[in-house]
Amino acid sequence: MSILDLTQKYKRQKARQAVNAAIREELPGGAELLDLASKFERLRLDAKNGRKFADEELALVEAVCADLQRLRDAFGNEIARRYDLTPKSLTETTL
Repeated sequence: MSILDLTQKYKRQKARQAVNAAIREELPGGAELLDLASKFERLRLDAKNGRKFADEELALVEAVCADLQRLRDAFGNEIARRYDLTPKSLTETTL
């Protein structure tokens, strides 16, 4: 299956959106992972854009974001394996 097939299956125009939809629908914990990653990314952006955080708090938020991104990448790799996607297709899907 190609990335085009995946975008059509999940009725998404972009590869990233289709892979995220597949993660949400097909992998246990996928929806929770993506929701949590989005929340922490917003928190990280708030911290970088003037919201006051202690250095330790900012470091912790950034570490959690990095861990969540690694998990998301692993979930994306599983979707790529299931749909026989090329590595190039997978690299287009990063959060």
